[in-house]
Amino acid sequence: MSAYNASETIGLALRSILTQTYQNWELILIDDGSTDQTREIVSCIQDSRVRFIQEPSGNMGLASRLNQCVRLARGRYIARMDADDVAYPQRLERQVQFLEEHRDIDLLGTGAVIFRGEGEIIGCYPTASSHEAICRRPWWGFPLAHPTWMGKRTWFLSHPYSDEDTRCEDQALLLQSFSHSRFAALEEVLLGYRMAEIEAGKLGRGRLNYCRRLVARAKDLSSLKWAMMGFGVHSVAFARDVVLQFGRTVGSRSRSSWGAAGQAERDQWQSVWVELVRDHRVLTHA
Repeated sequence: MSAYNASETIGLALRSILTQTYQNWELILIDDGSTDQTREIVSCIQDSRVRFIQEPSGNMGLASRLNQCVRLARGRYIARMDADDVAYPQRLERQVQFLEEHRDIDLLGTGAVIFRGEGEIIGCYPTASSHEAICRRPWWGFPLAHPTWMGKRTWFLSHPYSDEDTRCEDQALLLQSFSHSRFAALEEVLLGYRMAEIEAGKLGRGRLNYCRRLVARAKDLSSLKWAMMGFGVHSVAFARDVVLQFGRTVGSRSRSSWGAAGQAERDQWQSVWVELVRDHRVLTHA
């Protein structure tokens, strides 16, 4: 986990890791030059499995910090999550079990609900379960939510993130590696993905960088077609982002690609959220 000015959310994110049913983990948490109270909040966690690293180098960005985390890791598998998301209690247990039973899989995701504010659920992140389904439309992207990733440490070491892929670190990495890797995802929802607002400028930068990656790998007619299709769909998506930002709203209709959250998903999320918030309040007021 990399954290930058995450004081408002990191406490709950950490609590969701500390309450995992799978307990044989270490959390490598790097502060990426925060100027708020992130460091003070993390320093209150008294658990030897949490390795909090404060670097004097300032804000270096997500890609650099995640590569640093991977190099420091000692486990067989690497799992990642953002400092504003929430892991369901069974997340690590379910993913470790799957990877142990399917040694051919390099990288595994899970289902995720999208929420905002104080736990208001607004949809489900699109997820495909098989490698073929995940990689069906590389010009558009890969339905494998970055904060849900768990994979072999050897795979992450062989496929580092690029600092040039700002705002699309995950998608660019999948694009570069999908032809010689094996991906999968659990359909089970095991993460809450926080989305506060649509920021068209930041999303646009990611879309542009991803399209550049598509062009860079265009070596034949097929891959050139991908690049052209990518520019087309991401241009349309950017225009939609601008409209959504202008409307200053994020809701269930903000993304046509988001799935609707059924009652079962809503009930499960509410149970996870209420339990974590209650325990977090007890911890912070102790």
